[in-house]
Amino acid sequence: MSLERALIVLALAVVVTVGVVTVRAWNARRQQRLIGQPLWRRIGVNLDGRPTIVTFSTVSCAACHQAQAPAIKAVAERVQFRHVAIDAAQQPHIARAFGVVTVPSTAILNPTGELIRVNHGFAATDKLLGQLHSLA
Repeated sequence: MSLERALIVLALAVVVTVGVVTVRAWNARRQQRLIGQPLWRRIGVNLDGRPTIVTFSTVSCAACHQAQAPAIKAVAERVQFRHVAIDAAQQPHIARAFGVVTVPSTAILNPTGELIRVNHGFAATDKLLGQLHSLA
C-alpha cells in the first residue's frame, strides 16, 4: 500500500511540475509579445516624456495596499516617473491588454509609452528602481 501511495504522490508531483513549467513558459512568451508595444494608449494618458509605472490592484487586494503602494511611494521619493493606478476588477480590459492575471502587478513603460516590463506579483522598491534606471 505505501508503495502505491508513493507512486501516486510522485505522479501528482510530476503533473503539477509540468503544469507550472508550462504556464510559466506560456506567460513568458505572451509577455515577450507585449514588450515594445505602445500600450500607453490603452490606459488613456498622453505621453509626457517620463517613464510610467502602471499598478494593477483591486479594492480587496491586501498586498496591493500594504506592500505595493508603499514600494511605489518609496520609488517616487527617488525617481521622477508618472504613476497610473488601474483597478483590475473595474477595468479588466486594460489588465488583459497588459497580460495581467494577478494583483498586485506593475508594468513599466518607457518615456515613449512602450511596455518594457510586467512584474506579476509584488515588485520591491529596488526592483522597480532598477527597471526605471535601465531606461536611462
